Amino acid sequence: MLKWPTSSSRRVVIAGGGVAAVETLLALRALPRGATFDVTVIAPGDELVYKPLAVTEPFGQAPERRYRLDEICDDLDATLVRGLLRGVDGGRRVAQTADGRALPYDALVVATGAISHEALPGAVTFFGGGESDDFSWIVRELETGITRSIAFVVPTGGCWPLPLYELALMTAERAAEVAAVDLALTLVTPEEEPLAAFHGAGSDAVGQLLADAGITFAGATRAHDYDGRTLALSSLETEDDRRIAIDRVVALPALRGPAIEGLPLDRSGFVRVDNHCAVRGLDDVYAIGDATTFPLKQGGVATQQADAVAAAIGGRSAELRPHLRAMLLTGGEPLYLSATVVGGVGVSSSVSHSCPWWPPHKIAARHLAPYLADRQAAAVA
Repeated sequence: MLKWPTSSSRRVVIAGGGVAAVETLLALRALPRGATFDVTVIAPGDELVYKPLAVTEPFGQAPERRYRLDEICDDLDATLVRGLLRGVDGGRRVAQTADGRALPYDALVVATGAISHEALPGAVTFFGGGESDDFSWIVRELETGITRSIAFVVPTGGCWPLPLYELALMTAERAAEVAAVDLALTLVTPEEEPLAAFHGAGSDAVGQLLADAGITFAGATRAHDYDGRTLALSSLETEDDRRIAIDRVVALPALRGPAIEGLPLDRSGFVRVDNHCAVRGLDDVYAIGDATTFPLKQGGVATQQADAVAAAIGGRSAELRPHLRAMLLTGGEPLYLSATVVGGVGVSSSVSHSCPWWPPHKIAARHLAPYLADRQAAAVA
């Protein structure tokens, strides 16, 4: 149970400036007593960046996907502190920032995200946070006929692979638009089947999209040692090695945890949490999203974790049962995928050509999606 101070102020500190952090703030304010929380948000930057739409930028699309955090915090009556969470003193109930500030809390939510880093030296790493220029010139090379082969690589370890499938499918669509001939596209992934998180109907549908687009699927495979002309591939099933000739390689980044001092961590720096997203061994400290040991690193799942944590802070606790939802951009008609998740793994899925959630945002978030839709509508008005 939370140990509130004797005053009416109930101090909740949210560390992070991404979708999980903002969803937590929105979910807290939606609680019956949400207005009584004194909320502080620690964020390293000035903006909430809506990363799922970054895949469209190399193809000449630039949808609005940046929102000022100070305006969001003002709108939701929260204090914004710019900085990074460095450590947590669970005994004193203090969150410590990298610049030396100590922020007392009655409940702390760690939503800092993971740290992205290059997974395949020599490849173009698609970080998805606005750093899309390198892949943009690969698209230009394809359009002018300079590049004839591209490999799209999902690294081993935990990451959300869907953006790479989108890049591959939209590249194939652009190649068809410019009538590129003899173009070889290959998707290399440690997954045994296409988008394995959507095992079943979803994975089958994605596999068919890849086949129809002429994209070779190299599953259960690790890519390594790209020398600018050839790429080494190792089978994760047979351990056989081979090399393929390839002009360009684009890879997703690998992830490591934020390694916050004072929190229980695994060997990669991710925060250990239980089925309620509570940090093990610390009272009233929660962690959500990519910063945690939960195997699915996906924005929609992170917002469901945020909703569960907000409910727990409000005194209602229940085991998290996330449901995986995703919009797959293809260059043509998008595909909508849903999956039941058990133990962090998708066990059954469904697929639709019409969006089964509302509003039809890339991140199916209970509070964030309608909030951003309202802000966009107000901006247009």
